[in-house]
Amino acid sequence: MILRGLNASGRLTAALGFTCGAAVGAIAIAVGAVGAAVDATSPEAALRDVLHTPPSLVEQGGPIELRYDVVCQADSFGKPCAPAGNVFVRQGGESSYRRIALARAGGTVLAATVNVPAQSISYYAVIDDGAGSSMTVPAAGAAAPQRAWAVSALTPVSLGGHTFGGVRKADGRVVTSTWGVGAGALGLLTGRELARIGPSAFDVDRKGNVVVLDQVNDRLARYPAGAGAPTYTGIAFAGGEGDLAVGSDGTAFVLDQSAEPVVRSYAPSGALGATTAVHGTGADMLRSGPAGTFLHGYPDDMWKPIAGGVGALIKPAQQAAGARPGRLAAAGVEVVVRGGQSEALFALVRADSVLRAWRVASLSNLGEIQLAEPFGDGMLVVLRVWTPTKAEFVALVLSPNGLARSFAIDASQWAESAALGRFRLHGKTLYQLRSTPAGAEIVTFDLGGAK
Repeated sequence: MILRGLNASGRLTAALGFTCGAAVGAIAIAVGAVGAAVDATSPEAALRDVLHTPPSLVEQGGPIELRYDVVCQADSFGKPCAPAGNVFVRQGGESSYRRIALARAGGTVLAATVNVPAQSISYYAVIDDGAGSSMTVPAAGAAAPQRAWAVSALTPVSLGGHTFGGVRKADGRVVTSTWGVGAGALGLLTGRELARIGPSAFDVDRKGNVVVLDQVNDRLARYPAGAGAPTYTGIAFAGGEGDLAVGSDGTAFVLDQSAEPVVRSYAPSGALGATTAVHGTGADMLRSGPAGTFLHGYPDDMWKPIAGGVGALIKPAQQAAGARPGRLAAAGVEVVVRGGQSEALFALVRADSVLRAWRVASLSNLGEIQLAEPFGDGMLVVLRVWTPTKAEFVALVLSPNGLARSFAIDASQWAESAALGRFRLHGKTLYQLRSTPAGAEIVTFDLGGAK
């Protein structure tokens, strides 16, 4: 998940995002770079990539700088790369875009300063290298632009310094498994100089059944609500990790993060429905909700529709054309998340307007944002807090007035799963995928009470 944040004075600023792996404090930096590489193996290819970090949530009425880092090389005749381009900006409510020339801002960086009105702007850029190659960023241009929403007020939430060890006991356990290949077990990949890899992810369908991506055993494990015996569906899987989302009709969508990422759909019967390639160079999340099933791609940091009907999947070009900067939830509301090591922003937006927004500040290190979902009249957020030697998760119930309640959750991550596949919200129940040397489990936390 790509993150943005605020500086110490409360002003909005772009920052690097990061995710923590199972090893505590192991940080993988991920820049929110929008763009798609051209074929760098061609001797004629001078323009290789364009990197852009979308601001997404910005101060109302203030100027922002849109920067594009152009990655290019001299062509086969030795002509140097001379990037130039324009950014096309449209204010909320406008039907046409205004062209603004990008200026050189050092090296091969191009930039333009724009003003953000009371609501939002949409924008895209067209950049060329001066040698015949050009690129539109994001790929679909005006059909699916980047957005920056203006925030007039942020509800402050101060977490202070986190005290480790005061975790909440789970209210229930819906999956308990040993490590292995047979019934009642989930797969574990391990070996000398290899990380331990267990189930990548899971999801909960609308009936409360839990589906686990047991990719080590090339199968989906389905645990019926009410503690019945699990059933298994064989799947194709080539990657080390992946993600899983279950649609409203029970269709399971599996993200296979192999060298060439794909999404496959499986009917409730287990039959393979369809397979489609992922737009862009990769993806890290699948999420299903009232508005459908969406894929979070990188480097563009956009949410793309992936399901086009019962078991049908959307092709890469259609994914790009339907991409959105926020994740679409119910009633046209989008979830926008930006953060950093000491603070994070969460917002619910609709079209050009920010409905609600929160600034969560922490004296302890913040890691990846595991979950951010609309909840009641606010949001439920789960994020990691960490030091170089330990880590825990913190669940926050955000209300229009601030922090309604919070509790700490044991990390319990003995085997690797997908970095963002450990939590799901179903109704008023929070689910967590855990692992120990004895096996994997999924536990629940009741959010209905003030615990």
